[in-house]
Amino acid sequence: MFSLILATILFILGVGLIGGALFGKLRPQRTILLAVGVLIWALAAYLYANTTNHSNKVSPTPVSVVAATATTAATPTPRPTSTPAPTATSTPAPSMGQLVFHSDRGGNLDIWVAEGPDLSEFRQLTTDEQIDVEPHWSPDGSKILFLSGRGTDGVHDLFIMNADGSQQRRLLSWPDSYEWGATWSPDGAYIAFTTTRDYNYEIYVMPADGSADPINLTQNAALDTYANWSPDGRWLVFVSDRGGNWDIWKMDIAACLAARQAGGTDPACEGENLTADNIDDDLYPRWSPDGARIAFESRRNANRDIYIMDADGGNLTQVTTDKSYETYPIWALNGQAIIYSSQDKLNWNLFMVDLASGDTRQITQREGEDRFGDWRP
Repeated sequence: MFSLILATILFILGVGLIGGALFGKLRPQRTILLAVGVLIWALAAYLYANTTNHSNKVSPTPVSVVAATATTAATPTPRPTSTPAPTATSTPAPSMGQLVFHSDRGGNLDIWVAEGPDLSEFRQLTTDEQIDVEPHWSPDGSKILFLSGRGTDGVHDLFIMNADGSQQRRLLSWPDSYEWGATWSPDGAYIAFTTTRDYNYEIYVMPADGSADPINLTQNAALDTYANWSPDGRWLVFVSDRGGNWDIWKMDIAACLAARQAGGTDPACEGENLTADNIDDDLYPRWSPDGARIAFESRRNANRDIYIMDADGGNLTQVTTDKSYETYPIWALNGQAIIYSSQDKLNWNLFMVDLASGDTRQITQREGEDRFGDWRP
């Protein structure tokens, strides 16, 4: 680049000298000026020619690179095409739903909800100074039925509230009797519960909205309690000592309720004993979501454990074998697991057992009372 600039300067200088020699005032010296101008032009031409030749030369490149470049340019090697590996996606864990239960973790027996991915997030729904116990979700999950001693000198009455704990109100007020063991019909239209109104344990049924008086369903001299509806609404299982000890009984509630509403009776109201073969107590029956099985607590084998049987009483299977006291089973994860209450010394906690694997997981771990749960998706 510098040689090219110098050649240009010399060329212009040469033009000036030759022009001065031909047309300037220094004519006596024009021969000298002309000669010097021609000489400078020659030097400028040399520099220009040398610079041009240098710029046209190709920088040396290794033969291997040239060959590779030529080959690539002539016949480009196609890149191998392959099907992308599918992105690994983990199977989402099944929803753990919500577990409503009663607990004294707030200093008094109140209604709480366990929720979150592993049911480890706890939320308190009631805060009354009287006890609130035995909660049950409505079939659509919008309401919770529970028992409370508020305003009744400790006598349990039926109460109802929204799922978030709002609008708590009394559903039934029988101040001279205790009520417990309440449960919803599958369509949410009725509630069955146990009462001592007749100076006996009897199972009554009432409209869930409280629009009509409760009807005595069992009307038996024996003790009848803790009813639970089958998912299709036809059957009711309950606990009764009419066979000499606490057994699981099943009645056709559709036929019995129709007869009671008409003011009469029906053989269906007597029911059928499903666990008559056991000389010990069987308690707290709960239908499976598909109606095919019934979970319950039994004192057979000299311990209180959780069992499952078919809806007709057959195919008995023991679920828990721990030496502690296991009771009040509820179905969870759409029939894949059972949640139950377990007593260790004076403490009650909630556990979940996977029915396929038998794996057991402790849901609550504290000193006090966490029990009587009810699960919803």
